[in-house]
Amino acid sequence: MGRRSGPAGAGGSPRKRRLLRMRVRAAALSPMAVSADVLAVPIYREDREFSADLADLDAASGGVISGAIDWGEFNILEHYTALVDAGSLPSQKVLLVNGVRRGRGAWRARRIASTAARRLQGRGATTLALWLRDGEDEDAFTAAIVGAQQGTYRPTSIYGRVRDTEAMKRSVEELILLGGPSQEAVDRAVLLAEGVEFGRTLANRASNDLFPERMADVARQLEADGCTVEVLGPPEMAALGMNALLGVGQGAAHEPRLIAVKLPGWDKRPDRRLAIVGKGVCFDSGGISLKPPERMEEMKHDKSGAAAVIAAARTVARLAPDTPLMAVAPMVENMPGPNAQRPGDVVKAMNGKTVEVVNTDAEGRLILIDALHWAEREGATHLLDIATLTGSASVAFGELISPYFAKPREWGRAVQAAGDATGEWLWEMPLATEYRTSLDSAHADIVNSGSREGALIKSAVFINDFVTVPWIHMDIAGTAYLLSDKSWNPKGALGTGVSTLTRLALDYAAGR
Repeated sequence: MGRRSGPAGAGGSPRKRRLLRMRVRAAALSPMAVSADVLAVPIYREDREFSADLADLDAASGGVISGAIDWGEFNILEHYTALVDAGSLPSQKVLLVNGVRRGRGAWRARRIASTAARRLQGRGATTLALWLRDGEDEDAFTAAIVGAQQGTYRPTSIYGRVRDTEAMKRSVEELILLGGPSQEAVDRAVLLAEGVEFGRTLANRASNDLFPERMADVARQLEADGCTVEVLGPPEMAALGMNALLGVGQGAAHEPRLIAVKLPGWDKRPDRRLAIVGKGVCFDSGGISLKPPERMEEMKHDKSGAAAVIAAARTVARLAPDTPLMAVAPMVENMPGPNAQRPGDVVKAMNGKTVEVVNTDAEGRLILIDALHWAEREGATHLLDIATLTGSASVAFGELISPYFAKPREWGRAVQAAGDATGEWLWEMPLATEYRTSLDSAHADIVNSGSREGALIKSAVFINDFVTVPWIHMDIAGTAYLLSDKSWNPKGALGTGVSTLTRLALDYAAGR
């Protein structure tokens, strides 16, 4: 294949696009004055004694908030939400939302907004007014818009479900941010929310629907946003020596692809370029090192990293096309076919190092090392990879927090700041290269998997052996998708990483 295509339209100008199904506007109104179907009010553990802001609202309503709490309709220790009549307020109903601990910030704003919007799915409410209470900044309001859109998401909308009625499909149509930012900031936040939903839907698509060739077709749609899209097939990858990547996919019917999306700004800054690389395993059976059948259906989400980088590239192209950004998505299926890679096989990676494959289910790091090295050869001066890489990340951090590793640590602080600003919870882990000797092989330069002890760290130490420029590794194995419905999001993919990567790229372009 090796197909490279250029920007669509004169000068790569972005075309007009559909925005979110949910309209968003800011209003300089108090919660006592706004008229909406539902007014969402966060309640905190510190509100056992009402602070002045909440006491004023409660008094204006005729005591509906205190009444709901006294009656037991809402208990901060037990309930996520409570929907009650608004009493004397202009709005029709008040939605009490459990905000846990009081404080400002994008993470809390995003969670409150998603919980509120999700609570109203299937209800008759079309307008939702959101009061964040604590004079939040633009980042928090942006995160709230992303969160509210996440709360309206229905995974069944991708393929449909016969039993869903039109009433069941109802969701909030207009979000009113009380005391929110400028309309320009709202419009930018809407584009970010749309990007998160795009990445989320890609990650949720079934493996028989979205396989490597089809993900390449999706990426080519970014040409309409002024991007240059290049797709390498097996012959081109073989010529480049990408044997680590090709080995993973050699047992599957659908052949691997390497997708690269370059924004217009990539060619303008040869001295400073950011490449974001996302693991794209469209289905991971484990290969010959076969996974147990329980919950194997979740492995369609093993392409969440690739979905995140493609969605982030599209979002940045629409917000700031001159950003020196490239998204790289190595796409494979890891299957136990007659030609599948075997434990004990030795492959030579693109950088010349040999890898003994002792576990075919440690496949993500194999496709990443070739993709990262290729990105360096294309001129990347800074790298970030994002991957559903290890079960250890899920065990250690659960569904809320994504660990990351950085070389050097100063570069890691950039992604930490981006996550904080957009409401994604990140946590730095030590890149303990002292563990490198535990990955020594008797037959090659390195083995692809070590012992269980410190497995999360060792996975990053393995990748570190194949990068030479500033680099960040984000493991989203625990946060990419939910195993069950939550009050704030439904089961399935979340679009994890899209907002962080978008903000990182924008900050990078601005020299921050």
